[in-house]
Amino acid sequence: MSFLSAPLLRTAFGLALAVIFVLAMIPVAVVPEVVSNQDKLHHSAAFATLMLLGRGGWPTRLGLVALGLLGYGVLIELCQHTFTTNRVGELRDVIADGLGIALGWLVTRPWRMAPA
Repeated sequence: MSFLSAPLLRTAFGLALAVIFVLAMIPVAVVPEVVSNQDKLHHSAAFATLMLLGRGGWPTRLGLVALGLLGYGVLIELCQHTFTTNRVGELRDVIADGLGIALGWLVTRPWRMAPA
């Protein structure tokens, strides 16, 4: 059960999609890397968040949400490769997106206790 309505979560999902796309396209300053592959953690966190919002917005269509998000991750990488000079599309970023989607799916999965 969600404390937020599905329409509100769908709106938040749409806004998050837009914000993530803009962040993926704008030039970035050199950010000190605190941990190895820090950008992959950012990808996973962003897509886990999108999956959580998608679960609330479309609770009966998790498979479609997950597939759509993976396609969205591919689209971002293609756009970075095609339309930016300072960004590079990477397969490893799509893999990190997929891991975030899986994490978001697992977190929202109802766990059933085995009968005693």
